[in-house]
Amino acid sequence: MQTLRKAILSHIRIGVPVKGHLRKFGAATSINQERVMSRVIELVKKFDKIDATKVTERADFQKDLSLDSLDRVELVMAFEEEFSVEISDAEADKLKCCADVAKYVISSSTDGVSESSS
Repeated sequence: MQTLRKAILSHIRIGVPVKGHLRKFGAATSINQERVMSRVIELVKKFDKIDATKVTERADFQKDLSLDSLDRVELVMAFEEEFSVEISDAEADKLKCCADVAKYVISSSTDGVSESSS
């Protein structure tokens, strides 16, 4: 059985979707992460109710940047528009800082790549 399997596989090329898997290990991933983080921070800095000098990767939207719940909803809507992602209310409640948003955006885009290549 093993010999038959080897003989068949040696003559057949099986296409394996690797796009999503390679993306996780390549150098481009860190560049993409940095780029996403930069875009998130720039978007937050443009929000008119935020002091741009206080915006960092880990600055808490509510505690450090003094955003109320309505401001956070507006910010989440801006993230959805900027990155073409849909953020559920449950997920939006977990997004406390720019790093959380960047991580969510990256994981959403990686999930989309994996699903599309399956």
